[in-house]
Amino acid sequence: MVLDITSLRFKEEKFYHIDRQFLTDGVRLVLLLPIFSLLFLFCAWAYNGVSPKWWLNNIEPSVGFDFSTCMTILSTTILLGFCSGLLIHRHRVKLTRLVFKHEVNAAAESHRPVTSMHGYSSVAGLISQTMSSHNTSIWLATIATVISAIVAYLDSDSELGHIGILASSSLVMISFAQHLTTRNKKFNMVTKDGLLSAYVPPMHPSTLKQAFNDMLRTQMDPLLRSRFEDFLTELESNMLDGLQFDYAQEKFLMIIHRRYKGSIDRNTTSIELGEILTQEGIKRILEHEIFDETLWDSLFDRSISENPAFYRLIDRLEQDLSVGNKIDTDGLLFDVDLENVVTDNANLFCYFHNITDELKHVVLRVNSPDFRPHELSMRYELAPGEKNLWSENEVPISADGDEDLIGKMSGLLRDGTISWQTILPEKRGEASVSVRLENTSGDLLVGRQINVMVRPDFSNWFRTTSSLTFYAVGGIGLISSIFLQVMSVLSNA
Repeated sequence: MVLDITSLRFKEEKFYHIDRQFLTDGVRLVLLLPIFSLLFLFCAWAYNGVSPKWWLNNIEPSVGFDFSTCMTILSTTILLGFCSGLLIHRHRVKLTRLVFKHEVNAAAESHRPVTSMHGYSSVAGLISQTMSSHNTSIWLATIATVISAIVAYLDSDSELGHIGILASSSLVMISFAQHLTTRNKKFNMVTKDGLLSAYVPPMHPSTLKQAFNDMLRTQMDPLLRSRFEDFLTELESNMLDGLQFDYAQEKFLMIIHRRYKGSIDRNTTSIELGEILTQEGIKRILEHEIFDETLWDSLFDRSISENPAFYRLIDRLEQDLSVGNKIDTDGLLFDVDLENVVTDNANLFCYFHNITDELKHVVLRVNSPDFRPHELSMRYELAPGEKNLWSENEVPISADGDEDLIGKMSGLLRDGTISWQTILPEKRGEASVSVRLENTSGDLLVGRQINVMVRPDFSNWFRTTSSLTFYAVGGIGLISSIFLQVMSVLSNA
């Protein structure tokens, strides 16, 4: 079994590089070839029975066939390449599915099943659906190629040739549209983050318990999330004595985040990790087999892309802390952020932290006529926090202990409260959201007005529109060719 999975991984990696460089990415032959084949078929249709003079006088006497037949032969050749590209791409997806099933079975044998995790059914369903779409696309392209080859041997001015060109063009369009539907979510098992784009994150809790942990875990696919649990166990086993694991975990992720941003170098990273990990643990974690620097960068890239408001809020809090800004509201830290451009939904993040000695009760109200829900009200009980976490003096990026920016930010996120609310837009264009923080008597403590722009995701919109257009035009053309053929048979009967 070990040899089998090793062989599968090797084959998938080989086909994946071919697919990435020439077929679906890079040169993108599976997009260019059908377009060129349609172009040549349209030329064959336009010059059906009537060749251009330059072809008729100079080339046709030598090759023995007209311009329309030449265009049809070229289209057939290109369609053979298109079918070959689809076959290679489908074989790569098949290998990915086999490796995925092996990893799922291996996880179950290791007593960390992923089949019950959120997102497993959607990822497995997407892989199977993609395989079915590729099968359909290949069959349609193959039939179009056969018809195009038959037309090349017929008289270019024949009625059957006209109908054949129309049918072949229509089938190519439908096959192309079928392939476009699989390009929204690409996946592989070669890279460690290969399934991230195929995974749909779950609905999140309204209040984050561990900010960075929750943000990154939300973006992980089931297989990666199960490996992350093993990674956390390994992290805990290499911790220094006397530390709380939740705090150490958040501080570790914040250090990795700062290294991702380029705020600290590798040497400073090792020094900061030395405050929570043993020397042997630092080496093992930084050189981890799965969660290496490349994977962390990919996770942060995806998390920042999906939730930019959270990271802007964190960066703003870090900046205020680093320069020693004074707190606007007496004893209460508060900030709020929302995406500048909203597509499918908006993610509203609110941070509040009580740094007094007394228990505080506050009410968070969100109002907007442009988003659902239009009104949202939540009451929070804020326990007394540590006053020394916030300083009105400049805080260094790195220092011994928790008196640096990383240590204080880890404490602020641990003791503070972060609310994460998803709101859905009801219209396109400019929209506004009003956020109020009140005491239990209804008195306003802090108020913010946020203006955003709601618009569709252009890339997904363009891909979907193109796919539907090719489906519609190809379907109309195919129905027309069938109708014309039936009418031809009836008229000759």
